[in-house]
Order: sequence, then C-alpha cells, then structure tokens
Amino acid sequence: MTGRHLLVLPYPAYGHMMPVLPVLAELVARGHRVTCFATDDFADRVRATGAQAHPYEPPPPSDPPPDVIDADECARAPLKLLKASLAVLPTIEARLAGPPDAVVYDTTLWLTGRLLAARWGRPSIQLCPTFVSNDHFNLSDQHQDFAGQIDPAHPALAEFATRLTEAVTGSGLPAQQQVELFHGREEFTLAFLPREFQFAGDTFDERHVFVGPTGQSDDGPGWQPPADGNPVLLVSLGTTVNNRPDFFRDCVRAFAGQPWHVVIALGARVDPAELGELPPNVEAHRWVPLRAVLAHASVFLCQSGMGSIMESLHAGVPMVVVPHHPEQHVNARRLTELGLARVVGRDEASAEALRDAVDRVAADPAIRERVQRMREHVLAAGGAVRAADAVEQRLRTEVAA
Repeated sequence: MTGRHLLVLPYPAYGHMMPVLPVLAELVARGHRVTCFATDDFADRVRATGAQAHPYEPPPPSDPPPDVIDADECARAPLKLLKASLAVLPTIEARLAGPPDAVVYDTTLWLTGRLLAARWGRPSIQLCPTFVSNDHFNLSDQHQDFAGQIDPAHPALAEFATRLTEAVTGSGLPAQQQVELFHGREEFTLAFLPREFQFAGDTFDERHVFVGPTGQSDDGPGWQPPADGNPVLLVSLGTTVNNRPDFFRDCVRAFAGQPWHVVIALGARVDPAELGELPPNVEAHRWVPLRAVLAHASVFLCQSGMGSIMESLHAGVPMVVVPHHPEQHVNARRLTELGLARVVGRDEASAEALRDAVDRVAADPAIRERVQRMREHVLAAGGAVRAADAVEQRLRTEVAA
C-alpha cells in the first residue's frame, strides 16, 4: 500500500500508550507518515518509533486515579474526559496542514477521534487497551458491580449529556451522522487483547480485531536470575496504584527466608529505601524490565491491570492478583472465570495471605496448563503486525467503498 498519512491520538497514560508504540513503529516501517499526539512524558518514545510527535494542549489529565473509586467518582469521570476531549480539538486541527488519510484514536478520546474523522470525511479506527463493549457485554455495567450503581440523577451525568449534545449538534454534521458519532455502532476497533480473553468474545463481528499485546520492548539492560536456582516471583502494582509502600513491605515479610527469589518493581512513587533492609532473596527497583524477569518467573503478583495481565500471559506465567479499582476487579473476574489466576482481596492482602496464594498457584499444574493454552492464543493474535495489517485493510476498504 502506498504510504498514507495517519493521525494517531492515544490517551497519554502508560496502560494506553505503551501498546500503541509498536504499532506506530510498524506503520512507519511500512512507509506511512504517522503524526501522533502525546504529552511530554511520552514524546521521546513516540519519536523513537519514527512518528512525528505533537503535544496535546492542554494535556489530558493523566494523574493516578483516587485511592477509592466509588459510584460518585464513576459518574464524574465521563464528564472529566469529555471536557479533556473537547479541549484538545483546536490544537490538533491547528497543528495539521490538512486532513490525514485516517484518524486512529484511543477509546477514551472517542469524541475527539470520531468528530475529527467525521468533519474531514476520513475513516476512523478506535484503539481499546481493555475489554470492548457490545450488546452482550458492557464494561461500564461491570464497573458498577464493584463501584456501586450510579445515580441516574447525578448532576455530572446531566452536565455530560448537555455538553455532549452541544458538541455533537454544533458539529455541523447531518442528524444521522450525529447519532453514529455518539453510539459508534459502526466503528472499527482494534483491541489489545486476544479474542479468547474478551468477555463474550465470539459475539464481536469483523469490525473488531483482537490483536493481543503488541510486544512493547523493555528499555535498558535485561535481567538475569541469580544462580541460587530458586523460583522467581515478580511483584508489581503497575503505574496507577503503585503508591503502596505498605503492600511492598508485606511482600518482603511474606517471602523473607522462603525458597523464592523475589523481584519487586516499585514504580516512580515508592523509594526502595522505604522498604528497609531487604533479605538476600529479595531485590527491589524503581524499574525493572518486566519481560526479561517474566521470562524466568514462576508467578506474577500484580494489581490486575490489563497491561500486566497481557505481559504475564505472553510469557505464560500464572498470576496472583490484588485488584484495587473497578476495572481491575473486572479483569480479575475474567482471570477467575478462565482459571488463570488466584485473587486476593485488597483488604485481605496480608503477608500470610499473599504467601499462601503464591505458593498455591506455583503448586497447581492445572492453572499452568490453562495459562499455557491462553499464551498460545496471545501469541497467535498477531500483535503490532496484525494491528498494522488491520489499519491498512481499513484504508483499502474505505477507498473501495
């Protein structure tokens, strides 16, 4: 396919951004011109793919979520994201010399992506780093199972409806196009998980392509296990709920002197010194190459974020998960349904409970067998190459139409 100009609008948070980067690199390698908007945290990573990076102005909010996400917070979140989506529109349009050939956007910025594509009369492609919703599965409803039911009369919902109506009706688009802009029923979607992991995966049609994890590479040197021969346990709370020094200290206590070699990836918000003196079989780092450690790991203890789950399944490593937020609880529910992990409640995650769960998973051949089967699906999903294929097919289909 002759090189096209693709506008890519990822949401500037690690769980959303990291799966997109290998896709950018693949598209650039195929001769496409890629313009990608990002925040300063990710601009260098975008440029490293060969794509052109532009800043979101103002930057969408990317602060870690509050410690507790309840029904009130869930009601306010869509309005917050709607405001951010509308705020970046003028900058995006001003930065481009002319319309691109396609708009590729994160599902969080659904209004931004669909509105720009509709204005320009260009095909659009939605990127989803988590479960996709349809008539058979609704992610928002699942969130409410854990956060509580949202009050339909919540003032944030009323303001959301008003602002959305104003944005859509003020777009200058025909009425029928306005309806589709809101619902997105005909939208083409790339999901960064295998179909076999998706709830009700067999109910999604050809407009949904499940490409699995995209093989984002680790930065920096690799990691090698010590020569003591003990099984490796990787511990991480990802990038959004990792301000938990108490949790990491519990992990140290749980496995001190045990026949495990424990690698703790702390993230940016906990200093290794906060854990105190570590026993010989525990190492803690702000950052560690997850794929390099998972290649040697027997169990992954994590927060049940989708990025962590996909990396673990890609490596064929069973999990113990301690979900914090509604989305992570939904992920944990799916892991439990498929028999790929044991779940420990956040309020029950004592040192003893964590050690017991890890030991049980490590000793369970059935869970390892199920994880290996899912790994085969993950590897067969296609990753960044299939994602780029799908983008190009979308372009060919639109040209043919």
